[in-house]
Amino acid sequence: MSERYRAFIAVAAYHLDETRVARWPDGGYGVPAPYLEALRRAGARTAIVSPGEVAGVDELLEPFDGLLLCGGGDVDPARYGAVPDGDHNYGVEPDRDAFEAELLRAADLAHKPVLAICRGMQVMNVAFGGTLHQHLPDMDGLLAHGVPIDGTETIHDVDVVPDTLLSATTKSDAPLRCNSHHHQGIDRVGDDLVVNGRAPDGLVEALERDGADLNRDTTWMLGVQWHPEETADEDPAQQRLFDALVNIARFSGGSRRRIGMHELVVVPSDPTWPARFEEEAARLAAILPEDLVTRIDHVGSTSVPGLDAKPIIDVQVSVRSMTPTDAYVVPLTAAGYRHVLDPWSDDHEFFSKDTDGERAVNVHLCADGSEWERKHLAFRDHLRDHPEDAAAYAALKRDLAAAHGVDRASYTEDKTDFIERITALAPQKD
Repeated sequence: MSERYRAFIAVAAYHLDETRVARWPDGGYGVPAPYLEALRRAGARTAIVSPGEVAGVDELLEPFDGLLLCGGGDVDPARYGAVPDGDHNYGVEPDRDAFEAELLRAADLAHKPVLAICRGMQVMNVAFGGTLHQHLPDMDGLLAHGVPIDGTETIHDVDVVPDTLLSATTKSDAPLRCNSHHHQGIDRVGDDLVVNGRAPDGLVEALERDGADLNRDTTWMLGVQWHPEETADEDPAQQRLFDALVNIARFSGGSRRRIGMHELVVVPSDPTWPARFEEEAARLAAILPEDLVTRIDHVGSTSVPGLDAKPIIDVQVSVRSMTPTDAYVVPLTAAGYRHVLDPWSDDHEFFSKDTDGERAVNVHLCADGSEWERKHLAFRDHLRDHPEDAAAYAALKRDLAAAHGVDRASYTEDKTDFIERITALAPQKD
């Protein structure tokens, strides 16, 4: 197998005027290092893109798997129908506004994940028809959020809305501690966007694309008003924002380019699969804290007798709480399991393990009593009780594996209708 695919992330650049860099009399373009460092810690390759490209944004974005929009100066008030605040607006770059809004819309149409930071979230809101407050210090009742042109910043909490992309990504059981320096903020929220985080004063601090889902019907797009790149090296919850962008981009990009992915192979049912599950379950029970785990189940196709499957044992570990994540991430990664965070669900995290260079085990760690737990047990039990549906599922998987090769994103998406239909039929079991 090829080396694991490294996602390629486009980072939209700042203008640098002629005063910013010595001996650059015509200025240039740049990105502060912490953004790139956070992406690289997540395993990404990065490249800077800037206004003025001859190519259209679709062509420009085509080689990339995801997009990061950074902070910077104010969005031109004309873009959201406001009169400029001449006393407080700074760093307005209409060509950058237009370029980033077009990039964002192109990424959305192509279902490439987007992380938009500070000014980037404001561009995101305006691109979807929203508006901005032009100077927060003029508004009553707000916390200090920092004024970049004055060189001020602050640390404040952000309360996360449950069951959103932000809560799924950060999986924090407390408000996020966020480094903030922005003198503008969200006024009217854009169409098709949802608020998923607020400061204690009620100011919108995070947005996401409404209806985003795992199967790519709507894009994973997350905007945050603070600067996670400045604390991500010491705060895992902030680093997870970059990890999520890169993980989604790696999965979809590697599948699309047929790079760094195992060939999809469906094999006849193997009578040794139950014993392999028991061995893995015992290993996990010994690794994880006893007071954390409530049950360990064999799920997925290898758990259904006689069902053809990819030869990977899927283990579902139900836990009393998904937070703090260190309670399970630390012991599992120390034991050699690879962690891939789930930025879609509050109630699930994913781990895997290879044997001889091939995927051997998937571990789905989920909240006890959650919908995630219920659906996977219900699907398994229905197939065990209905051999005709199990046979139909096996035939579908063989056809999809032959059709998609290494494209796991499409393989997973094309199974969804069948799985949802069966899960809807299956009664809930304890």
